Amino acid sequence: MTEKNCQIVLVGHTSHKLILSIEKEISHKLIFITEREPLAGTQEAKKVLAELNRYFKERRIEVENVVFDFHVQTKPIAELIHLIYQQKLQKYENISINISGGLRYMDIWFYVACSITNTKIIHGDFIYEKNKEVGIYSNVELQTIPFQTPTDKQFEFLELFFNDYNESAQFFDPGLSFDKNPLLNNRKKYQSLEELKSVMEKVRKITISRGSLNGFVQKLSIISALNIYPNPLDKKERSIEISYFGIAYFLHVLFQKERLNI
Repeated sequence: MTEKNCQIVLVGHTSHKLILSIEKEISHKLIFITEREPLAGTQEAKKVLAELNRYFKERRIEVENVVFDFHVQTKPIAELIHLIYQQKLQKYENISINISGGLRYMDIWFYVACSITNTKIIHGDFIYEKNKEVGIYSNVELQTIPFQTPTDKQFEFLELFFNDYNESAQFFDPGLSFDKNPLLNNRKKYQSLEELKSVMEKVRKITISRGSLNGFVQKLSIISALNIYPNPLDKKERSIEISYFGIAYFLHVLFQKERLNI
């Protein structure tokens, strides 16, 4: 059976260089990423997106357009990981992330997501004449950095921030974007560590010490998986929620677990 290739492309301000880079890879599906909220250069990116859609649809390549919240710190990391695993569930095993057209801060978020998931990330090695791309040598695959993966117990802790679900595949429903998936969009937030401790004890059916709970919180905070704020009702307590980094880690571990039938 022929493997299916999906290339996820960060749309920039020049269609020519992106086409040069995209066509260096064999792709059965292209997903173009642009920003949801207007940013500097958004109008240029929209024009390029229209050009890319026309060009590749004429070549009978499946094209999909997706928008990310680049104005929200770290959210694109979780959005990209969610998108990657959605494609894998649709049998696109070979996935590459093309950042040839991205702005620097966008590239950073995508690089982190690829490092967490060990996904191929590429950038065009272009041929220039007077600062203009006139060709391409190849796409360079960037080396990613291994990230620490949460343990099973830490994963179970992160799971407390999501509502009940019947099966893991619901998180990756191909018909729902990151923001439209209720499991990802309507997350739980705890107003105190005591409230979180109570829920954790009900799930595990054992008594958990305050010290053990603090241990979970501290270790997950070190890898930026949690957001912790002073509770406005009681400055001594702390409200706690899962961060976008935490969602990214959770989705990565969830996908690796055997309960996902892929």
